[in-house]
Parts: sequence; structure tokens; C-alpha cells
Amino acid sequence: MSVFFITGVDSRIGKTYATGYLAKHLLENGVNVITQKLIETGCKGNIAEDIITHRHIMQIPLQYVDHQYVSCPFVFRAAAPPYMAASLENIPLYPARITVATQQLKLQYEMVLLETSGGIMTPLTESLLTIDYIAEQGHPVVLVTSATLESINHTLLALQAIAQRGLTLHAVIYNQYQHSAATVDTDELTPDQVLQNEQLYKESFDTHRVRNTLLKNTRLYLQQYLKQHHPETFWVELPYISFSSQISHYLKPEVEKKNVISHPAYSMEKYAQEIADNTLYAESLYKKIAKK
Repeated sequence: MSVFFITGVDSRIGKTYATGYLAKHLLENGVNVITQKLIETGCKGNIAEDIITHRHIMQIPLQYVDHQYVSCPFVFRAAAPPYMAASLENIPLYPARITVATQQLKLQYEMVLLETSGGIMTPLTESLLTIDYIAEQGHPVVLVTSATLESINHTLLALQAIAQRGLTLHAVIYNQYQHSAATVDTDELTPDQVLQNEQLYKESFDTHRVRNTLLKNTRLYLQQYLKQHHPETFWVELPYISFSSQISHYLKPEVEKKNVISHPAYSMEKYAQEIADNTLYAESLYKKIAKK
């Protein structure tokens, strides 16, 4: 398992943070890992912005493979699906070039985390979906989802598409911090302000209550679904990640302990350790066999 596809149920679901954070902890566990971006759209610079974010989270500088555009061979300015962005810039998009780049990275690193562009069904070309490319390559899939109104529907559709194509679903990463509702921080209001903004306070409280209910029930529903249909798949909780200057801040997710979790939950740190242990053990075993 030297390559993992990191994909999502939608755009802006947290794939980039999940990819960078997983890579960070794989590095800390002794795995020589690199991240790759399938295709970058909506980018103002020459180097993919998601790759830059990966390196920031991993706390390493841009690598030689980044400056050589191996970690992301296709970077487009238009914020559109890859085939549209390529058409707008009149640049041919050859998926084989991405495959060659991945092979180049595999020669230099023990593991490649390949983040897709958009959701799992996003068209790469007019005749090739992201999931089609994943199926062609045959690498295990890590699916990122979150707690929104549409999350259960989108996640189940993605899981069914993965199962129909016979792909290996290695993990589902739950990003509970995505698309958080904009609410008033009532802790910063004085009593007089609360009284003067009673309606605003009530709206903020109701939004928070609905958000928490959605978060807990979406988690529970998807965990139960995984236990029934994908019992070998890891359920992983993504922490909240924020940036200030050159420092990354992490806030571990809170899981309701009173609820009976129907599917074992892993932190990103523990998940990275599981992958690292398997990778390093397999490498050590291979070297022992080779010596014989």
C-alpha cells in the first residue's frame, strides 16, 4: 500500500487538511512520505496551493518534486472541474502524465498520499471520472466526509460507488469542523448586550443546538453503516486545524463518550501509527527475505 487516494464526498470537505495532517504523523512515525495533488484548479500560482498547504501542515519546506511539478503536474487558474479548466486554458489534460508522476514519487518515497480534485465523481476529462481513474490505478481509498445537511446522502452514494467498482476502502475520515455555521460568540457579550440582542442570542443558540445534533447523529449513522457494509474500514476523526503566521494549531475532536459507538473510532495520530507499523514491518520483512 505505497499509494493512498485521499478523496472526498464533495469539494471543500477537508481533503487537503486530512492529507497534510496524515502525512505529518506518518513522517513522525518514521515513514518517508510525500503528498501529491491529482490536479489543481482555481490556483493563482505555479505550484499547487494545496501542495503548499500540505507542506505547511507537515512542517517541511517545499520539496524538489514540488518545484519540478511532479507532485502536481496540472495546475489551472480557472476554478472549475479539471476538464473545463484545461479547456479554458487550451491545455491538453493527459491522465497518463499523472500516473507517471506518481511512479516517479514512488521511486523516491515509501508512501504517496494522492489527493484528488473535487469529489470522487468529479470529471477529470469528458470521458473519465475521478473514480474511474482510481479504479484504473487500484490503490486503496481514504474517503473524507463531514457533518452537513447533505453529508449522509453524499457519503452513502460515494460508498456505494466505491463498492460497485470493487475498490478497497481503507478509511473514512470524519471532518466535523467543515462548514461550521457562522454564529455569534455569546461568551463575549455583556449581560446588557445579551438582553438587547435576545433574538440574535436565541438564533445563535438554536443554530448551535442543531449543529451539535447533526454532528453526533451523522457520525453515529455513518459508523453504523460502515459496521454493516465495510467492517474492515477505519473510522478516523480529523482535528480542527488552523493557521497563524507560520504555526499550525490543532484542536482534537470531541466524541460523545456516552453513546455506544458502533464502529471503532481512531484519532488521526493512531491511524497514522497503524499505517506506519504495517508499512515499516512489511519493508523490514521484505529486506529479511531479500537477504536470504
